[in-house]
Amino acid sequence: MSKKGLTKDEIFLLKLYEIAIGKGDPHAEVDRYVVGQAAGYNDRSVDNLVSLLCKANFLKKGEGNALYFTEHGLRLVEHLKSF
Repeated sequence: MSKKGLTKDEIFLLKLYEIAIGKGDPHAEVDRYVVGQAAGYNDRSVDNLVSLLCKANFLKKGEGNALYFTEHGLRLVEHLKSF
């Protein structure tokens, strides 16, 4: 059985998780464009992804360009990491 490929939004969430854990807290606020650059996305793609992920209640916007995980988003990342 082969592993499923990850979508752009899943990759973005996993990168955000890696950066937040690197700061010592999965709930840490991280700049959206830092995450996008780490994932290889341009600013416009990042803005679109963040908009959709916030509407889906996986992320919340913080001050300026910062964002952080909701509990729902952290559960999704834990699920994605299990694959």
